[in-house]
Amino acid sequence: MGLIRVLVLALLIYVVWRLIKSVTSRQRSATPPDTQRMLRCAHCGVHVPEHLALPHKDVHFCSSAHREAWLEQHGD
Repeated sequence: MGLIRVLVLALLIYVVWRLIKSVTSRQRSATPPDTQRMLRCAHCGVHVPEHLALPHKDVHFCSSAHREAWLEQHGD
C-alpha cells in the first residue's frame, strides 16, 4: 500500500508541475516581442533600426558619413 501512495503522490506532483509550467509559458508567449523595423544602409548594406536610420528620399543610411559618401557617388 505504501508504494502505491508514493506513486500516486509522484504522479500528482508531476501533473501539478506540468500545469504550472504550461500556464507560465502561455503568459510569456502572450506578450508580443518588442520588434522594430530594420532598414538597410544604401552605402554599406548594414541594417539599422528605423529610428536610428538617416533617410534621404527613398534610401536610408547608418551614418551621416555614409549619406555624404553616397551623395558624392550618386550626385544627388
